[in-house]
Amino acid sequence: MNKVQSQIIARLVEAIRERDRFLIATHIRPDGDAVGSLLAITFILRALGKRADPFIEDPVPPDCLFLPGAQGVLQERPNPSLYDAAVMVDCGELSRVGTTLADAISEIPFLINIDHHATSRPFGDVFWLEVSASSTCEMLYHLCAGIPLLFDSDIATQIYTGMLTDTGSFRFSNTNQRVLEIAARLATAGAKPDYIAQQVYDSVPPQKLHLLARVLSTLLFHSENRIATAEISLAMFAETAASPSDAEGFINHLRSVRSVEIAVLFREESDSLVHVSLRSKGEADVSLFARQHGGGGHRNAAACRVAGPLNDVRTRLTRQAMDCIR
Repeated sequence: MNKVQSQIIARLVEAIRERDRFLIATHIRPDGDAVGSLLAITFILRALGKRADPFIEDPVPPDCLFLPGAQGVLQERPNPSLYDAAVMVDCGELSRVGTTLADAISEIPFLINIDHHATSRPFGDVFWLEVSASSTCEMLYHLCAGIPLLFDSDIATQIYTGMLTDTGSFRFSNTNQRVLEIAARLATAGAKPDYIAQQVYDSVPPQKLHLLARVLSTLLFHSENRIATAEISLAMFAETAASPSDAEGFINHLRSVRSVEIAVLFREESDSLVHVSLRSKGEADVSLFARQHGGGGHRNAAACRVAGPLNDVRTRLTRQAMDCIR
């Protein structure tokens, strides 16, 4: 932990100790790092004797329901008067928590924001942005060390899961010696890597595979196989009885092809928008591409939402992606 990190963590610890009632929130369509960090900070605050209530506007995805505390995540609109502080994790901007939660958080007198996305915009009374971190969960590992707070198996499991998923099972470029050393310490503290991996990757429902089959039937390669694209329509969800959370991780199948530098998965949404997931390998920076369309993320993993019919959005953005690597 460097001097700047230590100073920021000291400010966070001071802010936490001065307050007692916390609303915790993370972004809509949560992934493993979002849910892991939401639950980890909730358990950290409770271990310090604080009231901490976790909220997400969308349901916890099935592959995260095994996490300690997942069944207690709230979805109803909170009463802002019950809290003297809010903590947002894994969110680059207030709107990422969704309209209902954003409105409630704006009425709470103090805001702490903890995030690792390169496209984040500083906001909140205390803001900790660590773009070199593999995940928000990794940042919470350092927060525990700065309090200091000993890990129990629950917090270790929550943090390990967020790090596992945001590093693509320790395969992405954000995996380094520090990350692996932290993972080892979390395993020593009670996280069980084999159990967590089984719950996240090997416990999918049948409808997920039916949906994947339909998605892969739309697979196309472009620019001499350097770009792979596919799509998910609303009709596919209806035909397979699958949900958007079942599509989590599908884009990694596109990215796994040896020649592919950029993978793009277009998912039709019910509000006339298309959710665009982007992944890359090597030097391709998909966060720049996402930002051009009002989104954001990391160099090798980003997303945005674009208005228009699915086919039109796919055609237009695929052409733009092809221009990026020429």
